[in-house]
Amino acid sequence: MTDSLFFLFMLLALVVVTGTAAMGAISAAPWVPLRKHEVRRMLKLAELKPGETVYDLGAGDGRILAVAAQEFGAKAIGWEIALLPYLAARIRLWRTKNADIRFSSFFKTDFSSADVVACFLTPMGLGKLLPKLQRELKPGARFVTYAFPLPNTKEDAADKPTARQTRIFLYRSPFKPTGD
Repeated sequence: MTDSLFFLFMLLALVVVTGTAAMGAISAAPWVPLRKHEVRRMLKLAELKPGETVYDLGAGDGRILAVAAQEFGAKAIGWEIALLPYLAARIRLWRTKNADIRFSSFFKTDFSSADVVACFLTPMGLGKLLPKLQRELKPGARFVTYAFPLPNTKEDAADKPTARQTRIFLYRSPFKPTGD
């Protein structure tokens, strides 16, 4: 009987872990961790200042949140719906002041308090996110995205220091259409 309960528990845990990871991948992006120097590039391009609030959408294991709070002095809040990265973020941020991770979809939150919004989403996820950003970001708020640009939107700046590095895009609210 004990072996059956253990097997059932392990099966349930596997379903929850893979289900939440699949849900994250389908809704916005799979979890792909960034290196710390790439996180710093994003936050520098966004001109994140001490005391500002940064939101990390699809925060994964909390790398952006940790760097934003520890190195930039920002208040950092992230959202993650895949269970394993969320738990890793909880551990990473355990003793970090001014950083929090929420086990929830960022599509259900209000962005109006954010000074900076950061993410690494797929083009499809960015397309779903754009109307929400346009509605909710306050004027002057910055949006920084790794690898993929916002569709039909002109960036205010981009960073690609070497041919081997991935492009990072910066937008300021209100966004400007590309004119296509």
